[in-house]
Amino acid sequence: MKIKDEHIKEAENLLIDGNEFDLEERVPFIKDLNTCDLLAVPGSGKTTALLAKLYCLSKNLPFKDGSGILILSHTNAAVEEIEKNLKSYCPSLFEYPNFVGTVQSFVNTFLANQACQVKYGSYIRQNDDELYNFEVNDFFYSLKWSKRGQEPKNLINKLFGLVNAGRRVEFQEGKEKILDFLKRFYFDISERKLIYYNRTILKHDSPNQPYYIELENWKENLFRKGLLNYRDSFNLADWYLNNYSEVKLLLQNRFRYVFIDETQDLESFQIELIEKIFNTDNSNTKIQRIGDINQSIYNSGKSVKTNADWEPRNQRFLNGSKRLTKEVSELVNCFTLDRQKDDNGDARFVVNGLRELQKPIKPHLVLFNKESIGKLEETFKELIKENKLEETIESEKYGFKIIGWSAKWDDNGSNNDKLRLENIFSNYNKESKSKKETFDTLSKYLQYFNKDKSSLEPARKTILNALIAVLKLENKTYKIKIRGQEIERYYTKSELIKDIKNQPDNDVYENFKSLLYQWSFEIMVANKASQTYNSIKNFIQNEFKEWFNLEINDGVKTFLDEEYNELVNIVNLTEDVPLNKEEIPVEIGTVHSVKGQTHCATMYVETSYINYESEKLNIIAKKATKTKPEIILPNPLLYEEHEYRTNKDSRAKETLKMMYVGFSRPTHLLCFAMLKENLVEHVEKYKNSGWEIIDLTD
Repeated sequence: MKIKDEHIKEAENLLIDGNEFDLEERVPFIKDLNTCDLLAVPGSGKTTALLAKLYCLSKNLPFKDGSGILILSHTNAAVEEIEKNLKSYCPSLFEYPNFVGTVQSFVNTFLANQACQVKYGSYIRQNDDELYNFEVNDFFYSLKWSKRGQEPKNLINKLFGLVNAGRRVEFQEGKEKILDFLKRFYFDISERKLIYYNRTILKHDSPNQPYYIELENWKENLFRKGLLNYRDSFNLADWYLNNYSEVKLLLQNRFRYVFIDETQDLESFQIELIEKIFNTDNSNTKIQRIGDINQSIYNSGKSVKTNADWEPRNQRFLNGSKRLTKEVSELVNCFTLDRQKDDNGDARFVVNGLRELQKPIKPHLVLFNKESIGKLEETFKELIKENKLEETIESEKYGFKIIGWSAKWDDNGSNNDKLRLENIFSNYNKESKSKKETFDTLSKYLQYFNKDKSSLEPARKTILNALIAVLKLENKTYKIKIRGQEIERYYTKSELIKDIKNQPDNDVYENFKSLLYQWSFEIMVANKASQTYNSIKNFIQNEFKEWFNLEINDGVKTFLDEEYNELVNIVNLTEDVPLNKEEIPVEIGTVHSVKGQTHCATMYVETSYINYESEKLNIIAKKATKTKPEIILPNPLLYEEHEYRTNKDSRAKETLKMMYVGFSRPTHLLCFAMLKENLVEHVEKYKNSGWEIIDLTD
């Protein structure tokens, strides 16, 4: 089968307003139907090229052998983009035997759901990390610590030693590590072992078998309920393929072509599973993976990847960026970590800016100190006005953004004086919320709790804390024996849950869990705090009152308020926070939050993650001696091609990737705000390299 030129012409009319795909890079890729990987620079229109190929292929549907096309991406947003652009023109592409969806939905649909039914007698009911974490919390708080000298140790004592092995930790930190383990461990169903950050913690065939079995039973009971986290789907799918190998052949026959967009965002277990299905010796399926390996900046552990899990093969390249100008691309190219060099050492992955402006704009280096941080936003706006960018089409379409690597300090920065976004831009962290966990009304519990985490856990925690506050107002306690003496204590979250579990009616606890999940979702996601308030208030005055024999005294009545009291100035910390509503609106966010975005103008402000970006890029390969000067590696901030060493310079490589993503956002203006104290060369050297210099410290 061949892609016809007439169909490419139709795709050009539909997708790029009748312009033409270039004959050097895009047309050859569109026509290539063999297994290959497309590596594309930022703003190159790689997804558009994929859409054109899919459109052309759809003109050949249905295939004579009854096979179809599998189109996968990492996110639902990317899948929706494909549907939005193509579904009305080629609806057959979205019908059987074809499949368009995320990698997760593909694995669930064709493998994990069947595996769960075969092995555990249940279809997947919930595939959700948040709901799974609720179960983890319940399990964790149900575990009992063994007494000093008790043998064998209870599971939680054993886990404390295993997950904290080789580390000196405080008790609370060690407990949090156990909780993290329960949320993140990889359950290898085939080999019967539990893996945590690439380390086997427990396995069936070992002296610790009883502990393994206790955790395996808990995990498999969740599977029997149809409750999985996202990673579990892949573990079940892998087990299914190992035990029913004929499924591979069925899937290979079903899908003649597999296309994967944004491949750099996939993790190794996702890539390996797709390869295990389709890339076998006798497979006729053609696989094409598309993305930018230099933009793989995050994984499930939230750390920056210095190397993408995706290892490209049979590479094709899109090096022309329609987003970037020549002036910006020359700098961005210096921040390309993996240049995909050929056998002669020549780079095959090169960022070439194709956008042309009537008045070219150099990248601007803005030097600041702690006394002048208040000038950064206004300086950015002045540059926008100076270049009349607010009058451009791109201004209205993409807007202006200030970005940084590190947003805020977990400890509010109390133990150092380095800067993150919250220290530089007061508007970024303008929140009327408290870090404390106790308040005097239910309304405040549902509004003033710490929302720093993008999960349901903070809402769950504050609801439980509100229930504990009610028990405290009613002077309700539980009894505990310490050294043979019975002591009364106010309720904790774990004791509260334990007492609810011990209610005579077996359905009480399951119903409470469902309510807790529903309330948390309504607060954190659905923005229905008012409705949730009424539901919780009604619950306290009825079921909760009955369970704990409450009077609903005057203190509790005051705590509940007569009605929901919406508190003013509640502004959540999000990744995109409008700074103000002035003439030129500028938004602030992290580098992670703008990945994939286009801006008219971008200001990247260096912040401290271990150290500042400019510090981490200054690598001293050899210290000076009496006879020889120090050797400093090339610095990409000076438009120099980096020469970072294999298995070394990991912090510099992380920084390179973050700045590559951040620097490659703007269509017109790029600014980098650097602390002047971090200059490693005279300012003239930066100017001669290609920067326009603005010094706010003068």
